Amino acid sequence: MLDHILKFMTLGTIIVGSIAIYAELHTNNRRLGAEIFLRYSDRISDLRRSLPTTAFFEGSATGSMEMAPEERQAAREVIYSIFELYELKVHGFLPSEIWKIREPDIETLLALPAFRQELAVLQNKFARHPRFAGWVEQVVRNRQNW
Repeated sequence: MLDHILKFMTLGTIIVGSIAIYAELHTNNRRLGAEIFLRYSDRISDLRRSLPTTAFFEGSATGSMEMAPEERQAAREVIYSIFELYELKVHGFLPSEIWKIREPDIETLLALPAFRQELAVLQNKFARHPRFAGWVEQVVRNRQNW
């Protein structure tokens, strides 16, 4: 009888320990995803601050934006940061729930004329990443239909 109780207690301890480990891993993954997201958000926000306010106007869909070389570089860095964040989401390092917080803002940003202009310049660079290129193309097309 005592032997059965000890086996049951051992089994119970193993089950409780396994659940605790799983819960900690899940919590840690969410915390890591949130930290990655916040760092990229800060990086994108810092870069956006270095752009002229005219870069954020809807403006003409066909006209090109005149930006200084450092402003163009900042816009490209924003695009690259969004690409990296997107790839982290696609590969499961960033939970979809966290991505959905900023996705509408990212889509709006990428559809702005200044960013579409830089996306056109970077089109060949993203050709090797068809998933991202397709997503950006879809975002821009959907925003133009609004």
